[in-house]
Amino acid sequence: MSKHHLIWNESLHRVGITAIDNQHREIIERVNLIADTVDQGSRYDIVQEMMDDLVLFAYEHFALEERLMTEYGFPGMEEHIAEHLGLLQKMDNLRNALRTPNPAKAALVLAFLTDWAELHILQSDREIGEFLADKGIR
Repeated sequence: MSKHHLIWNESLHRVGITAIDNQHREIIERVNLIADTVDQGSRYDIVQEMMDDLVLFAYEHFALEERLMTEYGFPGMEEHIAEHLGLLQKMDNLRNALRTPNPAKAALVLAFLTDWAELHILQSDREIGEFLADKGIR
């Protein structure tokens, strides 16, 4: 198991919106799979393909959050969308950095992915969850 392996903790990671929570679980699973693949010394083209899939999934996930924020008038929507754009840009840059095998770059990718999966969920997405819960959305 990678040192970057994340474990879903219901009381810590759950934001209370079923669709978002399900996607967060999927993100954590994908990050863990990438970390395990890097740690096993797999070819970088395989890791890059997994990153491509994660980026596509992140687009879907962010689209769901943004639709809910728009639909229910989340007051921090502009900042949250800007955060999404920054995360996607960073993921794209890191994915491109993996085009040439480099353990240091792989370590940066894993550190970013685990921070994103943890911090974005624990902070930014929790705010959305609390806001939507107050609106009666689950």
